[in-house]
Amino acid sequence: MLKEIIRKIESRERLSFEEGLYLFKEVSTQEVGKLADQARKMIVGDTVYYATTLFIHPTNLCELSCPMCSYYAKPGWEKAWFMTPLQVEDKVRAHLKDGLTEIHIVGGLWRDCNLPYYEEMFTRIKSLDETLHIKAMTPVEYDFLAKLHNIPIEEVFQRLIKVGLGSLPGGGAEVLVEKIRKQVAPQKISSDEYLQIHKTAHGIGLPSNITMLFGHVEEEEDLLVHMIRVRELQDETRGFQTFVPLKYHDENNALGKRKGRLKTKDIHKVYAISRLMIDNVPNLKVLWNYTGIDTAKELLHYGVNDLASTALEEKIITMAGGVQLKMNKETLDTIIREAGRIPQHVHSGFACALV
Repeated sequence: MLKEIIRKIESRERLSFEEGLYLFKEVSTQEVGKLADQARKMIVGDTVYYATTLFIHPTNLCELSCPMCSYYAKPGWEKAWFMTPLQVEDKVRAHLKDGLTEIHIVGGLWRDCNLPYYEEMFTRIKSLDETLHIKAMTPVEYDFLAKLHNIPIEEVFQRLIKVGLGSLPGGGAEVLVEKIRKQVAPQKISSDEYLQIHKTAHGIGLPSNITMLFGHVEEEEDLLVHMIRVRELQDETRGFQTFVPLKYHDENNALGKRKGRLKTKDIHKVYAISRLMIDNVPNLKVLWNYTGIDTAKELLHYGVNDLASTALEEKIITMAGGVQLKMNKETLDTIIREAGRIPQHVHSGFACALV
């Protein structure tokens, strides 16, 4: 089977579920990495992209209590916070000197964070610098806003586009298999609903990223189903810019306390097979604060062509035990060049032309 897989990769033909499973089960990580690196070079060349990103987390108050989440809080908890649109404006203003190219906004599901709240926030951000790209909120948050205001998802998008929304981040996907989703995030919208919201966004010209959370209770088969579902929607909409595998972190969350249930994965193989299976999403991103700098650098040879960003003030993964390190443009440039690749500093909307 390996010879046929190699032939397909060289001729840019699509791999099947069975071939993906064979790569997971029967082929060495090193060999799969070589194939992914070859595919990466054919599809996107040697350029590695990254942005200078300020993360805004308006609140960690949330109506949900997902077992895999270390971020959420309830009223009265010591770790809870809530930011007003003016406080968000002040934070962005304070970081303009860092050469920001994008503002990444995700938070909890909280009724005070309604549509007028976000409209004011986006307006304030754009008043500081019209060129800042706003990449904001997951499908889970858009579903919450639509239900809160009793309006269609498309109307939520249209209102926020008017005040500066440029794209969607990829969070909230977890694993797009219901039996797994019900274990790690049982209160979130279903896999079908999640993908439908991306489809709606793509239909009105909003590009998005999409993630995959791995290394918890899922099997390799579940990851392949996830990849194929992303690939199928991309065939239809061409709206996904980037695929982002996320390594699950088990600190400070309920799921992580059940360590006997956790099924660790070969991170290098997950990234490499993601590159090989999802042949129609050009960019494969590693978040160095999820994997560590050394592993992120290695993954540039396993299909990755996007090193994320400087990740200023990111909280969701650091609260789950992720890497806490101040990153800057110069360091990311150096990491990319040391890997023998070409760095390119961009904003979130860059990949639209590649899709």
